[in-house]
Order: sequence, then C-alpha cells, then structure tokens
Amino acid sequence: MKMSTFTHNFFLDGYILNKQFSLLAFISSNAYRYWSHVDAGKYEGSRVVFLKKDTILSKYSNIVEKCTDLSGMVQSQSFCKYTGLAPSHLIEKNGSCIYKYLDILEVEDIKFVNLKKFYDDLSLDYHQNIYIEKCKYFAPAPLEKKIKITDGMCVGYY
Repeated sequence: MKMSTFTHNFFLDGYILNKQFSLLAFISSNAYRYWSHVDAGKYEGSRVVFLKKDTILSKYSNIVEKCTDLSGMVQSQSFCKYTGLAPSHLIEKNGSCIYKYLDILEVEDIKFVNLKKFYDDLSLDYHQNIYIEKCKYFAPAPLEKKIKITDGMCVGYY
C-alpha cells in the first residue's frame, strides 16, 4: 500500500471515497491497508481516505463502478484552507452569497466542492492560486488581480 498526502487544491480525478467503497463492499474501512498495490491518499490535516480506482483489487471492480465520481472535486475543508473561505459559507441555510456559485456534493456525510468547475467558471488556469475575500480588502487593480463574483465577494488570483 502506498499512502500519499494531497495538497489542498488536488483534484480527486481517478479516486473514490474509501468510506463509500467499504460500505458498498461490506468490508472494513481499513481493508485497503493490507492490499499490496493499492494507492491511497488523504488531504493534509484530514483523516478521510481516498483510493485510486485503477489500483483496487479487480474482484471489487463492480463496486468501484457504483462509487460516486469525484472528478474535479476537493474535500470541502481543503477548499476552505486553499481559498481562505470560512467553512460556514458552505452551508446552504447560512445564506452565504457565494454558496450558489459553488458546486457542492455530499457523499457519506463528507462534503466536496468542485474546484475544477469553479476555475472553469472564472476562466482561470488550474495552476493559478486563488483566494476568496471581501472586495473591500483588495488592493487597487494594478496591484492585485481579482474577479468580482458577488456585490461583496471577490476572487483574487496569482
């Protein structure tokens, strides 16, 4: 088994949620630890484990197909750490103005944000770093690049 630590902006393309997989397969959530060729990973500071689809034992291929596609997604806490956004903005009933601009998915009580779609919607390259802040805290235009997404919120990038 190989365990990787993902950066906060790592897209989960080709990975599935271990918790969902183990529930569907009726196996222990720690079973992957005893498989010799599986690639597993988790985000820095998180306990949630993801398994690379093409490294899971072939006898579970039908289970892998049933798991939710996480392409373009990042775990919500990683999205918040990466962008500087408070986690309260990812709860619909809090009435955040930015909530409607995010593609949020919940699988087995774990939230994900489609970071790839967010980049695409803003017409930004995936290698650019972004941060979300109130527009009033940004420096004037030539000093800081920003995209206004709501009346009060902007995305800065570099």
